[in-house]
Amino acid sequence: MSAKIYAVLSLFLLGALLFLYSIPLGPLPAIGSFFHPISGFWANAETHQVKGEISLQSDKLQGPVEVYFDDRGVPHIFAENDYDLYYTQGYVTARDRLFQMELQIRAAGGYLAEWMGDDLINYDKNQRRLGMVYGAERAMEEITSDPVIANAIQAYADGVNTYIESLYYEKYPLEYKILGVEPAEWKPINTAILLKYMTQMLAARSEDVRTSNTMAHLGEDFVNRFLSKRPDLMDPIVPAETDWDFSTTSAQAPNQLYQPTFTQDIELWQPHPFNGSNNWVVDGTKSAGGYPILSNDMHLNMSMPSIWYEVQLHTPDINVYGVSLQGAPTIIVGYNENIAWGSTNTGADVMDWYEITFRNDNRSEYLHDGSWLPVEQRVETIRSKSGKAVQDTILFTHHGPVYETREETPVTQTIQRDHALKWIAHEPSNELRTFYKLNRGEDYNDFKEAFITYKAPAQNMNYAGTDGNIAIQTGGKLPLKWEYQGRTVSDGSDSRYDWTDYIPYEQNPYSLNPERGYLSAANQYPTDETYPHYLGESFAPFERGRRINDRLAEMENVTVEGF
Repeated sequence: MSAKIYAVLSLFLLGALLFLYSIPLGPLPAIGSFFHPISGFWANAETHQVKGEISLQSDKLQGPVEVYFDDRGVPHIFAENDYDLYYTQGYVTARDRLFQMELQIRAAGGYLAEWMGDDLINYDKNQRRLGMVYGAERAMEEITSDPVIANAIQAYADGVNTYIESLYYEKYPLEYKILGVEPAEWKPINTAILLKYMTQMLAARSEDVRTSNTMAHLGEDFVNRFLSKRPDLMDPIVPAETDWDFSTTSAQAPNQLYQPTFTQDIELWQPHPFNGSNNWVVDGTKSAGGYPILSNDMHLNMSMPSIWYEVQLHTPDINVYGVSLQGAPTIIVGYNENIAWGSTNTGADVMDWYEITFRNDNRSEYLHDGSWLPVEQRVETIRSKSGKAVQDTILFTHHGPVYETREETPVTQTIQRDHALKWIAHEPSNELRTFYKLNRGEDYNDFKEAFITYKAPAQNMNYAGTDGNIAIQTGGKLPLKWEYQGRTVSDGSDSRYDWTDYIPYEQNPYSLNPERGYLSAANQYPTDETYPHYLGESFAPFERGRRINDRLAEMENVTVEGF
């Protein structure tokens, strides 16, 4: 074989190898770029520890900004105004957590297939059918009408995008290189999607179908006696025998409970069973220093890195420290110079399923109180990394989106066809307004007022202040129900099963300065049975709450170390 042929073959093989190295191989990234000795994954090796300080420079900033990193790498942000503060919070958080921020938004909104291919199309379809993007869009309607919060999330997005714009392939977080994708622009709606994701994580508990199945086989009396009875050792969050000094109106219950047509084993999407939290607080009569002490331990899904991001935020008008959610401005749980607050999940029933009666197979009308109402449609397009695009038409009743499982869905997320979902996550909301106010709170009245507009996920928020007060408040918009409403699958054609009103905020469970000198919450029943409103059944067992209260009752001269 001549030298020319060898040369041609060599060039051909070289070209073939270069081509192969430049294209992704299935789900794997392009080998050439990934293993590049300068810009590939080698560039992601840790070469130094985050410490010291940075002076952020950007033409978007309105004044000087300084960021100091302590010996644990926690950023302390000092700015002169809200825009610069939240811009910098977005920038610094993206620098540490960009991939996590984008991954959780894609998981929440149903955009994972764009990164990971056709195998994730069904997952994305399920998230769209849950109404996650729909709920976030409705939240943005309320957020944009609040210029203070709209400015905060826009500033945060600007900061994230400034960091993204500073990146090139060598500086991409490693995970982007592994997937062979680029960081996407961060949009303000991403923050709304994140907050709806927290509602999915904490307020998407539903045992409607399971309880309907049990009732069909064993009867309503069995369910009442064994599944809806509170344990004798249950110690509620609000001290027992609290005097509820308000008058109530009751929703009208049907004479006979509806039994759905589908009564076989079926597995609904459920939050992680170990999600939950503890918080507790004592007043000055029980503390060694004579002032309240507060503690909080939030158990959310285990992740690496953590779902929480520790940070201090400081301007001439605010000085607050605690943990944020990566993807949202403000401190979610923490303290300032005057107040501290902690959070545990309430677990109230804010997610109900309705069996829908359609007029015919066209599914353009459904029955409600003897009339045929029009069905609305929402078309979602799920795009895949493969280039495939799937359109999914979601039907909407006045209850909410309708699930249809004609196609196979993920095993743990199977929902029977023709069930409509009524869920608090679909409500327009502006939860960041609450945390913005808490960050600036000066006393108990500010704490109490901050939750007036808060909707979901409902939380048991405890309080300690330099004013000497301790308190606990259920924050959240809770539907006004008749007893056991929503415990089973509801009749979508009967308005007596509709959510027609909500519990007034001033009637939500709360306690201020109880005589015993302490308060705690461990996801158990918020109140004893004298509370006049029905909140649901899916509360934690008694053990954690009982043990915490038993210890707090006997503790005296409490110190931080003792807590």
